[in-house]
Amino acid sequence: MAVVRILIVTALVALAAGCALTEDTTDDEQAGAAVKRVIEDEYVGDYGTAWDRLHPRHQRLVTRKEYEDCRGQIDVRGTIESVLILDVRDEPLNVYGLRPRTPSKAVKVRVTTDETAYTSTYHVVPVGGEWRWVLTDAAARGFARGPCPA
Repeated sequence: MAVVRILIVTALVALAAGCALTEDTTDDEQAGAAVKRVIEDEYVGDYGTAWDRLHPRHQRLVTRKEYEDCRGQIDVRGTIESVLILDVRDEPLNVYGLRPRTPSKAVKVRVTTDETAYTSTYHVVPVGGEWRWVLTDAAARGFARGPCPA
């Protein structure tokens, strides 16, 4: 009986330690997770949710409906298999629609689908206690000109 109690206590301590680790994530981990969620949203066609996670200043450039319609015209290649966070670093950002040298996290990812794989860097900015993604400079300027940049 004593062995069972020790095993139960050990399991509870391990569970509590695991919970503590997940609640105490770093800014880099949170920024990486935010980028991963947006990529996953895009690959399953949930463009509205991706837009909801977009920086508010970039949301002013394109409505949710315009973004959904535009993204729906662009084919993503394959079914997502994995998104691996390769690197997260602080990087001042100069992108249309945001203040010059906006503090951001540059998140380098490796995306693998059943058809292709690529490495890319995305940027997220802290807004109201959460990480919001930003458009590229070219996409932000394109949306400022019209509903769907070429």
